[in-house]
Amino acid sequence: MADVARRAGVSVTTVSHALNSTRRVAPATVELVMQAIAETGYRHNLTARALATSSTTTIGLAMSIVTNPYFGELAGQLEERLRQAGFSLVLANTNDDPGRALDVIEDLCARQVSGIIAVPIEGSPELTEALRRLSEQRFPLVFLDRPSDLPVDQVYSDGERSVYDLAEHLALLGHRRIGFVNGTTESASGLDRLAGYRRAVEALGIEDDPEMIIEGESDERVAQTAVRRHLGSPRRAEALIVSNNQMAIGALRAIREAGLSIPHDIAVVSFDDFKGADLLSPGLTVAKQDVDLLASSAVRLLLRQVSTPGRAPDTVVAKTRFVHRESCGCPARGTGEGGPP
Repeated sequence: MADVARRAGVSVTTVSHALNSTRRVAPATVELVMQAIAETGYRHNLTARALATSSTTTIGLAMSIVTNPYFGELAGQLEERLRQAGFSLVLANTNDDPGRALDVIEDLCARQVSGIIAVPIEGSPELTEALRRLSEQRFPLVFLDRPSDLPVDQVYSDGERSVYDLAEHLALLGHRRIGFVNGTTESASGLDRLAGYRRAVEALGIEDDPEMIIEGESDERVAQTAVRRHLGSPRRAEALIVSNNQMAIGALRAIREAGLSIPHDIAVVSFDDFKGADLLSPGLTVAKQDVDLLASSAVRLLLRQVSTPGRAPDTVVAKTRFVHRESCGCPARGTGEGGPP
């Protein structure tokens, strides 16, 4: 560590804080430390210990488990597939917070897990560097649910195409003022879905109106408030695409509070399904993520790294299934893969 401090021009204490996140260190200083680590070949003790001695049959899962029931279902599928392969799963909640996620990753390394499946979180150079170090040292690592620029095995749904297909379905029904309840743009998956909506606006003759993008922040209550406010506008949307299942619940509540009828007054579709969506009246039309494929692909790629380190990373982009119910304004006609029937 002294060599790293000398090369970076900082104290050993600063290097320690930068690596362990025990005190805030300026991003520019963290970058100097990381560059010095790369030049000297120093490996952080937790990561090095995991790389050198990992011989457990435990896999770490770093994801937010309190904000979206989809992640709970995904975690269950991962646990079952790993159990069948002879591995146990330790689940660590990141709460979608970069600082907490960094602590989680280091804790999992300290536990000497054999590999990590993680939902990547944007906005933290320290977290990005920690994950980059693991990848560069060939530690088994798979990113799940969201794309990342890091050269790591990745598995996620095609949110851009899914939202475009939902918009196309609504446009074919004659809707032109189509609103989009947007999630957080701090996540790559949120940006992906927003890109699908913007592409649909350009390609399908949908009205290009900034008021049609409703900021729901991937939160049920925030979405409910934002949609309620939007519905009070004289030029409100005649159809809504909601970016995730949590916000869909909030949007549906807001529509009910406004005294509007679905789909007669406003059509609604959503990215991803949720338990009970088919029991709503009317049933909610959705682009459903293939949780089975996401889980099986993540486990397959991780176990391949465990058995054969150093392979070039792969990316699996899973298609969604169009689940056609009545909320879009036409009779339900079943499901289709990758787009509306």
